[in-house]
Amino acid sequence: IEKNNFLYSLIVISISISINYSIYAFSVFLNFVINIVANINNDNVNFIFIITIYMVLIYISTKIKKYKNGLLFLKKSLITDYLEMILLNISSVIVFSIILFGKYVQISASDFGVIFVIMSIVMFITIKKSIQAYYKQKLLIQDLEKTKQELAEKKEEIKKLEEENLNFSKTSHSIAHKQKALEHKLNKLMQKTEIAEELDIRDRLDDISKEISKKETVVELTKTEIPEIDDMLKYMQSECIKNKIDFQLQVTGNIFSMVNNHVSKEELEILLADHIKDAIIAINYSANTNKSILVRLGIIDGIYSLYIYDSGIEFAIDTLQNLGKKPITTHADNGGTGMGFMNTFDTLRKNEASLIIKEIGKPSTDNFTKGIIIKFDKKNKFKIDSYRQEKINI
Repeated sequence: IEKNNFLYSLIVISISISINYSIYAFSVFLNFVINIVANINNDNVNFIFIITIYMVLIYISTKIKKYKNGLLFLKKSLITDYLEMILLNISSVIVFSIILFGKYVQISASDFGVIFVIMSIVMFITIKKSIQAYYKQKLLIQDLEKTKQELAEKKEEIKKLEEENLNFSKTSHSIAHKQKALEHKLNKLMQKTEIAEELDIRDRLDDISKEISKKETVVELTKTEIPEIDDMLKYMQSECIKNKIDFQLQVTGNIFSMVNNHVSKEELEILLADHIKDAIIAINYSANTNKSILVRLGIIDGIYSLYIYDSGIEFAIDTLQNLGKKPITTHADNGGTGMGFMNTFDTLRKNEASLIIKEIGKPSTDNFTKGIIIKFDKKNKFKIDSYRQEKINI
């Protein structure tokens, strides 16, 4: 009949009866005190007193602000399995205790049988609810484990996305260098008379030629005979000219053998671009009148290597301490991204090459300040050789 389930209704009824019995028992006790004081021996009067006291107590309890709208904790949305068991047992004990103490004669067999049946039902319900609570807790633990697993999978997915993002940044960084080198080459091609005639820019070419004739003659770089490498070196030379930096190149040995056996031409191209660009930035941040970059490429001391020396400012201490661990730059406002060394360490690991950062000294007019040395020696080592070794502490 009721919309609520049987157990919930049973608990509410049991508590209601136990509260009423408790108030009734208290009314009897108060009437007993009145009998002693007033010496009343009339049963009818005693009955009227008990009923009156009972009704007054019920009326007072309904006027208490906390309880006038009922017992809040008995709302179905708030009551739990364990609370159901506790309330059912407490209310049952109260009811049966009043029944037992209310009898002045020995309990009959029928009363005992009724009590036994009721207590058995209570015990059965308690066991059932305990089993239900156990399975609910078990399901909760399973859900928790599943949630942990899903969380771990999400973390792994986020980690993969971060790695993909980092790889994309590296690729974008590398492509940017290649794009600039190709743009430089295209600009050079557009200066040729044949192309200029087709594009109808002869007048502009004449103006450019006049400006070029006024400038100093550009030193012809030694050829590696690898177009991509030569184009990148020419582009970096042009960047040095723009920044009024003396750019020197020394090529020794067969570079074809180097790119076929030790490092790919694409990787070598990006190594040159990254570290020459870093050298240009370092020089632009220096007040040194000596603005020079020296690139040595090929067989050096019997090992295929790449040496890049510059006269710019020193590395920041935290930059040296985080090389290869995370992208870091102190010159973001001047084109630095921190991805250069991330690319470099990837190339080093792939080709088992070694990196030596040599800090020669503070900026001076007659020497370089530092050098990036990459040796393709299959040793995969990393070393910092600096006059500031104690401060760097690596």
